[in-house]
Amino acid sequence: MAYPRAMEGTHFVVRRDRLTEHEIVTTPRAPLERGDAELRVDMFGFTANNISYALRGESMSYWKFFPEARAGWGRIPAWGFGTVVRSETDAVAVGERYYGYFPMSSHLVVQPKRLDETGFFDSAPHRRYLNAVYNHYLRTTRDPSYHPDTEPASVVLRPVFGTSYFLADYLREYGFFDAEVALVSSASSKLACGMAFSLAPDAKRERRKIIGVTSERNQPFVSRLGIFDRVITYAEVTSLPATQRALYVDIAGSQVLRARIHHHFGSALRYSIMVGATHQDMQTSTAPLPGPEPVPFFAPTWIRHRNQQWTADGVRRQVGDAWRQYMAMILDPARSWMTIVSGAGADAVARTYEEVLAGRARADEAYVLSLSNAA
Repeated sequence: MAYPRAMEGTHFVVRRDRLTEHEIVTTPRAPLERGDAELRVDMFGFTANNISYALRGESMSYWKFFPEARAGWGRIPAWGFGTVVRSETDAVAVGERYYGYFPMSSHLVVQPKRLDETGFFDSAPHRRYLNAVYNHYLRTTRDPSYHPDTEPASVVLRPVFGTSYFLADYLREYGFFDAEVALVSSASSKLACGMAFSLAPDAKRERRKIIGVTSERNQPFVSRLGIFDRVITYAEVTSLPATQRALYVDIAGSQVLRARIHHHFGSALRYSIMVGATHQDMQTSTAPLPGPEPVPFFAPTWIRHRNQQWTADGVRRQVGDAWRQYMAMILDPARSWMTIVSGAGADAVARTYEEVLAGRARADEAYVLSLSNAA
């Protein structure tokens, strides 16, 4: 497919209420206003986490970050790297490279404010009241976690690793809610793997078991990772001792699976936390579940809490140290479990989106995409 003309932007959009419908649209790249800067979106990662953004677009305001003009359609957010190609502000210079939250597009116009050496916040009117974690763009030359060789792995793993790390931190803070065993659904997901990696030393020291729950297809892969104490299939959940004090970390987002776990453990289920939505079952129910009421986990809220306790610099250092340890494993050929699959252009983006949405993507592959040209 030919790339768009230099002064057009390309955008991948989806129907908000019917995610299987998607289109590529082009829009003019208008002249910048004073204070604006435009970044070319050089690459972005795409995983089940992006599907979660779409599924929770209304309830968690993800659709508001990059508004789509047509009613009923939306632009799914993704994490990636962008290069400044036009600037009408002294805040950022053409050629600078940033890591941050982008639409699945070729270009993004931002209004940089609250600048420091690490980067800036986009103060565009529609983003001012959205969570600041998603509005911060990190200058790569000042980012201690950045290395050009790790860009593809970073756009896939770094966004979910932040959630993984703080989810593990949250569970540690509350002593795993007195559970003996933690069940983690969608154990093949990158979010689950990062959480298990972050929890492994603590779980072993405190003699808690972290059980990965996954499909039969992915069970051999998850078992090979060696980061869960045990790996079982979804069908095997009800074979676990029902009297064992349990904690459920719901990354799958399947109401059917959640109900099965709640009914099986009942009062022995100490806590049920909803984190992701990698599975899409069409069954919905308002019937109350036995055991604790499921509680949603929103990483930015917990990050804000830790920023107040540890300071923002302290949080960055701790997460940076953990991230470097995780990347050491990912980049080690003897231990790495991930293959990067790159794609450029509308066809590649659409094909990858359909595979991930339908749950056909391979657990050991990571997708890095681009809709930009060299403009």
